Amino acid sequence: MNNSPRRIGNLLVGLLVAGALTGCGIFSTDDDQSNDEVETTAIFILCEGNFGSNNSSLWQISTELTAATGNVFQTLTGSPLGDTGQSLTVDGERLYIVMNGSGSVEVIERSGSTLNYVGRVDLTGTGPREMAIQDSIGYVTCWYINAVLAFNLSTLTVTDTIFISAMPEDILAYEGALYVALPLQTDWHDFNKVVRIDPVTSTITATYIVGNGPQQLAIYNGGIYVSRQWYDDSYTSYRGIARIDPGSGQVLTKDWGTNSGVDIFPAEGVLYLATASGVHPLKADLTLDDESTIGADTADQYAAGSDGNRIFIASSDFVNPGLIQVYSAQNHSLKQFTVGINPGEFAFLRE
Repeated sequence: MNNSPRRIGNLLVGLLVAGALTGCGIFSTDDDQSNDEVETTAIFILCEGNFGSNNSSLWQISTELTAATGNVFQTLTGSPLGDTGQSLTVDGERLYIVMNGSGSVEVIERSGSTLNYVGRVDLTGTGPREMAIQDSIGYVTCWYINAVLAFNLSTLTVTDTIFISAMPEDILAYEGALYVALPLQTDWHDFNKVVRIDPVTSTITATYIVGNGPQQLAIYNGGIYVSRQWYDDSYTSYRGIARIDPGSGQVLTKDWGTNSGVDIFPAEGVLYLATASGVHPLKADLTLDDESTIGADTADQYAAGSDGNRIFIASSDFVNPGLIQVYSAQNHSLKQFTVGINPGEFAFLRE
């Protein structure tokens, strides 16, 4: 991913079990059926390309898993997507594409079966990473200026800058507030916080110590879950997770040791976390169910996501076209597709 490997940060918002969680059962809930009941109508993959090479690409897979179409953005606009595609955010029929190297957010919109180019948010020199939407305002975390930038979704113009004394990664809008993961200090050393921001006053209203390397944030039945990944001086990666109770402010953390991977998402009522060794269900004690791993035989795993029923695993060797493998939640291989270099983010439009 840009200055450091993409899996230092990236995902799709998931859901978890609220309240006091005990025992070691798999996280699931009958209340979380929203993804299962809503039909997926479009599947997009953002391929980062190589940093500084201007070879990012947007791909689309048919919902029936019959075909993959490449260079969607270039076909639509006549111009390359740009340098280092970072993340995707869906809002209704709109898809927001955060471009880290190019310093922009590109916006496309679906009207019926047609895609249209809406415009571009110029964020040159800011190092944009992840995006969330609250009250018709887009919020983008930016490493190079240690801030969250706000922009108007109608005019695509920047309206505010919320400075943070750290390098912000994932961002989540929940119950009128913004939650921002802070994996690195401004000097690029590890950091261990998630902050809550009031978007009305643009001020930090709470700070949570979650352990080193907070990356991706996920909501599930009132709990905020934080996938974590950090590195030692020899660049060995370590991983863990944290759970925040936004009501009480209590935080539970769990370290898992070496390995990598931070994407966290639900599928068929179970919360999954992707690592380099597969996609694992999360137990109630914040450990991984390694006996129910999905896609464990997939080499060079790089990213993962779900439309609520199927699980999509991306593989990359950082040089050649990437591979997308699609599984059922029962670990049945459904299909595979070859896409662009470094497929790192999935997005799903739904009806």
